[in-house]
Amino acid sequence: MTSESRSVDEPSRLDREAAARASFVKMSPRKWLLIRCFEKALSPLARMVKGLSSADSAIVQGEIKNILVVEYWQLGDVVILLPFLRALRRNFPRARISWVVNPKVLPLIENQGLVDELIPIRVPWAQHFSRWRKYNLCSPFWLDLARGLRYLRERRFDLALTGRMDIRDNLFVWLSGAKRRVGYGVGGGSSFLTNIATPDLERPHRTHIWLHLLDCLGLSVEDSYPLLTLSNEQRAFAHGFLAEQGIAEEELIVGIHPGAGIPLRRWGSLNFQNVGERLVREYSARILWFQDPSQATERERLPPGFVPISLSLPEFMSVLSRCTALICNDSGPMHIANALGVPVVAIFGPQQPAWFGPQGEFSRAVYRPEIWCRPCFDYCMFDQPYCLRLISAESVYNSARELVELHRSRKESYRGDKRNLAVDQATR
Repeated sequence: MTSESRSVDEPSRLDREAAARASFVKMSPRKWLLIRCFEKALSPLARMVKGLSSADSAIVQGEIKNILVVEYWQLGDVVILLPFLRALRRNFPRARISWVVNPKVLPLIENQGLVDELIPIRVPWAQHFSRWRKYNLCSPFWLDLARGLRYLRERRFDLALTGRMDIRDNLFVWLSGAKRRVGYGVGGGSSFLTNIATPDLERPHRTHIWLHLLDCLGLSVEDSYPLLTLSNEQRAFAHGFLAEQGIAEEELIVGIHPGAGIPLRRWGSLNFQNVGERLVREYSARILWFQDPSQATERERLPPGFVPISLSLPEFMSVLSRCTALICNDSGPMHIANALGVPVVAIFGPQQPAWFGPQGEFSRAVYRPEIWCRPCFDYCMFDQPYCLRLISAESVYNSARELVELHRSRKESYRGDKRNLAVDQATR
């Protein structure tokens, strides 16, 4: 193959990174220039420290005994990481795996047995949505970050991994002092890494972006579906809670979660109520109206058939697992339901469903694909998010009805199988 044909058929890593920067990160040339200048200003310091180079360093599984995973963002980001953690454990069964997490997500993952150690660190830019508050130098979170990094450096990790295409995360793993550091150079910070993963442009979902880190290291990846497990205590709580609400096991239970941590992603309580009312009228559904305790205001006046509840995160997971389906915004509860095997109807506005949408054949993402400014990364340029305002209650209801009908058909099929088995046993 000639060099000319190779340049057309086999783009270089830099070419693929540039394409990913346009596709995945949506970074403007001006912002990319600023990031490159910042990285270049730090590069002399990086060269002075032993082992901090951008040249690939071979990963020998037998030599890796202490692994650091860096994902300190929000609930949804944590759930997306679950398949990666399972694959990481399969590839390094004897290694000690530590995970830097946001303290807010600990109730979700602390009893999942995913890693050997959870390291809660409040990273300033992951605590606030406001750009000013993210980088307020007077914030106490900077001291928390400094203490956390000091602890990580004392641990002397053999391997650190980050799946975010973000210079801040690459800088974080560099400051952790890990011997080998694996990540993406798409958003800058490649000089802080020892192993630079090349993005797979055909698989943009964030679950696959994490798993692709292992692909690039020549390690095995088997499945990509998120999975959360519940304890016996949580299952017992859900059974007792529904009984207290007068909800029988055979009833159709639909969860609705109208909230979202980012206001720009909220479709609106009245819209959700309209969908829920139709499900009550046409399917006699019982609607569990979930509300985050941190976002709870005065008690809402809800239509008949709605049960308003406000639960802690572990209790929410318990009750959610008993729902036939969940209707919600693009939010943490969407990812939690997906990982519990609960079918989801998710309303998407500013973000890309192809990147963050629920996975599986029994989940649906409702959005307006013609909106040209998506994704805006939750900083809308208009007076309101028209990407959400243009989504009709009819379109959301149709998706919910489809999932309800699928549930009913599967339930009837199961009953038919049981009847056939009973007849077969009786005739023997």
